[in-house]
Amino acid sequence: MKTKITIKNQKCDLWEIVECCTQGKRSSMEDSSVLLYPFISENSLFLSVFDGHAGSRCSQFLSDTLPSELRKETQSTLLTVPSKDIFVQVFHNTDEKWLKDVKKSPSRVEDGSTALCLALENDELVVANCGDSRAILFSAGQTNALTRDHIPTDEDERQRIVNQGGAVIGGRLQGQLGVSRAFGNYEFKESQVLSAEPEVHQVTLTSESELLVVGSDGLYEHFTNEEIIGYIKNGLQNSSLENVVKELVAEAMDRGSEDNITILVVKFDKAFRKLLKKRARKQSGKPLVSGKSAPRVSGKSMPSSEPPPEPTKTAILETFKKGLSLKPSPKNSSNSLLHHTSSLRDVDIPKKKESKPKIHKVPVPRSEKSYEEDKWTKIKPFKHDFFGRTAVTILG
Repeated sequence: MKTKITIKNQKCDLWEIVECCTQGKRSSMEDSSVLLYPFISENSLFLSVFDGHAGSRCSQFLSDTLPSELRKETQSTLLTVPSKDIFVQVFHNTDEKWLKDVKKSPSRVEDGSTALCLALENDELVVANCGDSRAILFSAGQTNALTRDHIPTDEDERQRIVNQGGAVIGGRLQGQLGVSRAFGNYEFKESQVLSAEPEVHQVTLTSESELLVVGSDGLYEHFTNEEIIGYIKNGLQNSSLENVVKELVAEAMDRGSEDNITILVVKFDKAFRKLLKKRARKQSGKPLVSGKSAPRVSGKSMPSSEPPPEPTKTAILETFKKGLSLKPSPKNSSNSLLHHTSSLRDVDIPKKKESKPKIHKVPVPRSEKSYEEDKWTKIKPFKHDFFGRTAVTILG
């Protein structure tokens, strides 16, 4: 039986995004993902991957709940991307809500899920990871890991587990769980050996940022970070991003992946990279003159030790006709042309027309912009109606 691969593509002026997922050889699909554009501001993006285990209910609950909670808390603080504190708070509250619902269930609910969320606006990228999904960035010819795998064999994670009275047996938490951080898994949360606290990092994108890849461990178990970027870069020379990502997922299954696979690839467009370049120049205070050197002052500078010769009437008139300014010299204002009043008495100097003062509009600060819910739903190009989804029922 041929494995079904689901793929979606979305393009805009700033980037192209491809989302691809497959159930693989698993009996059910436990991965879930969310794409939101715009997220809060008109140029902001949110993407996430939730990799469920022991069932799909927890990952589906997270995709229905976590993005909207992050958005609500971020808007309440007038930010356009969630801060580290907001990510930590929302992750904790969402996990508590899930565990509270689990306690009410008459049946045993062991579902859990990892969570990897990224929020982007302009050059600011915030990454929050809880689990073993990965995000990688290809920028300036380098492949950069944006996350760290939260697995029991990681030394920092192993030490945390031991400090909480747990153990790592056969490379697994308490000999059972393959991740050291995740949502849900009620029995491990009671002993506090499993944490839902995310690691949060902020990354500054540049005009040299080309690709952003987010995926579940079903993909990364069979590729290194560099291999994934190399596969996409080479494929784009002869094919579309959609075809390349689909072939990448198929290659992972050919290499022996038996897990669910979810991958999201963001290819930054030239317009987006140009926008970041302009933004970087503006922040550095450099003139926004593309490919040109700073304008030169016409004429040669005079030595400060010798005052300039007194100009003749003809020279003064010619100077005004050419539109050159007769402003005082900052170093020798007493020798300025404006101080030679005796030379100006008999000269008919043409007067310049008075220009009307320009009216500059005061831009509205970013924090004061409001994005209403109806506007959000109208301009959201992605057809992921997670705001309209039915809440996950875990009882029974």
